[in-house]
Amino acid sequence: MRKNILFLIFIFCSIFFATYASAMTPSLSLSATGTGDEVQINVTGDSNASVLLFYTNSAFAFLGTTNSSGNFSTIVNSSTNSITINTQVYVKVGGVAGTQSNTVSWPYVQASSNNSTTTLTLSQTALLLNAGQTSVLTAGASYLYLSSNTNPAIANINLNANKVTVTANAYGSTIAKICVVGSTTNCVNLNVTVQNAGTQQLTFSQNNFSLYSGQSTTVNVSGGSGSYIISNNSNTNAIQAGINGSVINLSATGTSGASSITVCTSNMNYCGILNVNSTSVNSTAVTFSQTNPFVSLNQNSTVTIYGGAGTNFYVSSNSNPSVVQANIVGNILTLIGNSIGSSTINICAYAGSCASLTANVGNIGSSDGLIVLSQSSISILAGQVSNITISGGSAPYTISSQNSTNIFNSNISGNILTIYGVNPGSATASVCSSTGCVNLSVIVGNTNSTTNLSLSQNNISLNIGQQSTIFVSGNGGYYIANNSSPNVASVNIIGNSVVVSGNYAGSSNLSICQSGGQCANLYVTVQSSTTAQTTPVNTVVYFNLARYLGAGDKGDDVLQLQNALAKLGFLSATPNGYYGLATAAAVKAFQKNNGIRQTGNVGGLTKSALESLKISLSSTSTAQTNQMASLQAAINALMAQVRALQGQ
Repeated sequence: MRKNILFLIFIFCSIFFATYASAMTPSLSLSATGTGDEVQINVTGDSNASVLLFYTNSAFAFLGTTNSSGNFSTIVNSSTNSITINTQVYVKVGGVAGTQSNTVSWPYVQASSNNSTTTLTLSQTALLLNAGQTSVLTAGASYLYLSSNTNPAIANINLNANKVTVTANAYGSTIAKICVVGSTTNCVNLNVTVQNAGTQQLTFSQNNFSLYSGQSTTVNVSGGSGSYIISNNSNTNAIQAGINGSVINLSATGTSGASSITVCTSNMNYCGILNVNSTSVNSTAVTFSQTNPFVSLNQNSTVTIYGGAGTNFYVSSNSNPSVVQANIVGNILTLIGNSIGSSTINICAYAGSCASLTANVGNIGSSDGLIVLSQSSISILAGQVSNITISGGSAPYTISSQNSTNIFNSNISGNILTIYGVNPGSATASVCSSTGCVNLSVIVGNTNSTTNLSLSQNNISLNIGQQSTIFVSGNGGYYIANNSSPNVASVNIIGNSVVVSGNYAGSSNLSICQSGGQCANLYVTVQSSTTAQTTPVNTVVYFNLARYLGAGDKGDDVLQLQNALAKLGFLSATPNGYYGLATAAAVKAFQKNNGIRQTGNVGGLTKSALESLKISLSSTSTAQTNQMASLQAAINALMAQVRALQGQ
């Protein structure tokens, strides 16, 4: 009796003083302990305040008092209070008239004899949230309990059946250990990092990819301010990670497994999660349409990549990036000649094998003693003709090959090597001068093809500095078999889009082929005009984005994006500088055409794919851009005045 009176006095005092307190909103989290029908209760609220647990409209139990930091934790037996699974419960801190917490479901509890033999999994093992955000994860088991939470003030963890609800409270990080009821070993760690509200996440040069066992690669991180650190690695048995400046070094140490690597700035204000899988070695070899490509100085050349795991490839290493810049979109490697020399480039398939090629950069017609070919490997059809330009060394040039006459014939006139396809097969020839020799690989295919190759145009005329895009249809795997004058016209293939740029006055014959199939010729004429420059295209301003773009963005860069998409034939609407539905649809069409996930936003891959096309911004388009931007600014100002008048 005396005990009950003291309890009532305590409740009265709690109610009385609660009316004068300025209380914070408390938080509540529940989890089964895994030791029978006991539930762990964690509360954060005002300091030194009573904690009442409400489990029906009128029934409640006094649990205790928060400490000086406002934290309270206890274990409650479900059967003692007759609380059943999924009962909606909450706490009040500071008495029955105190401040109420969030409402959560009473978790499933049962005897410890129930022990699941299925390894517990979570839909995510690393989570990055802003303060105030909530995320719900899915577990591979239905009966769970929270074994530990290293910092419950950072994030609440609530469990209900197979759903794990994480609520971010304050900036910092915590590790929650979640287990199957009845087991202390069938558990998984959930790493939670909480940023300040409104903080942008860090970005990575690549994400969500795989490495085969023993393979290494690097990823660049950007965003935030200050230096970067690796805050957490969820699975060091699968992926090892280290960081040096803004470069993350990754190495696959296991044959299977996934790791979520949390990278933050040293002050923990900005973070991002890098997801990497480790796999066994893929047996499909990586091969190239050319293994020793020649790139003209300040020009582009493309190489088609085959094998590996599908059409997802990346540059693992580049021995001399100052000589050759290498970019990959889908299975197309674009090489940009920056300075004279050579570079060995290692290309890998995600979750697959790797292979190397050597790219040589030089001036057409150079005589520095090194023989280079405009192509070191060609693929033509029986009855087809292809030309290759020889540079370097010293004329006259010769070609020799054993047992090749039944596959191809050849002729050299000056520095032009002509190959005639005779019969299907492959052969290697040596092209020589007095200074040495280089090898040429020739593949001749059958004239039969299940799908004819066709071009949207076979003859185009350009001014210097102008670009034109044609489209190719056929079997796929398109590549440039020959460009008779790459200094006159440069060409780049992305998917089924062929972008031709006029560099100097003259003409060029392009041979465009499909893998294992037919070829078609494209005749290009480049002429001077009163407005065209007679100097190389180094002075042409190419399309380039300074930021990623998405729906709702507006400005000059959006207008330039729309002009570029219109040039490529993906946008029919009139460019207006506003990223609306038509622009998003055009971006999705471009992404689909280039094997990029169709988000409708211009992210890293889409930005790189667009910029690699070297879409020129002529003076006309630049003037239109400025004119449209000025018009849009005037419209915005007028609309602001209308809104101001409406608000009066």
